[in-house]
Amino acid sequence: MGKIGQPKITFFVRFIIAYKVMQYQKRYNLTPFKAWMHLTKHSGFEKLMREHFKNKEFPDHWISNILSSYDVRKTFYKNHIRKIIEQFKSLKIKTPKEYKEYKAKIKANKLSGIASLKNIVKKTR
Repeated sequence: MGKIGQPKITFFVRFIIAYKVMQYQKRYNLTPFKAWMHLTKHSGFEKLMREHFKNKEFPDHWISNILSSYDVRKTFYKNHIRKIIEQFKSLKIKTPKEYKEYKAKIKANKLSGIASLKNIVKKTR
C-alpha cells in the first residue's frame, strides 16, 4: 500500500523553483513573493509546473488553473513555495561578475602547487 495524501514532488523541481526565485530575488532586488510572480511569467514555467503536477489525477486542469489565476499563484506561493525556499536557505546565488571571479580563483588554484605539473609532464614511450 502506498502512502496516503498528496504525492511528493521531486528534488529537481523543488531545487529549480528555489534557485530561480532566489536568483530573481538577488538580480532584480525583489521580495520572494514578487520573484515567484516574476518566475510565473517565464516561458518555461508551464513545463516546470507540468513536472510538478505530473502525479496529480488531472494535471492539465491544475496547470491551466495556476497559469490563468493570480489568486491561485498567490495561494500556491503561500502553501508551497515559502516552505521550498526555507529548505534551500543556504543556497548561494552568484551574479555573473561574482561567477567570473569565482572561476578565475579556481583556475588560479589549479596553476599552483604540485597539481600544476600535471599538464606539463609528458609521458615517454
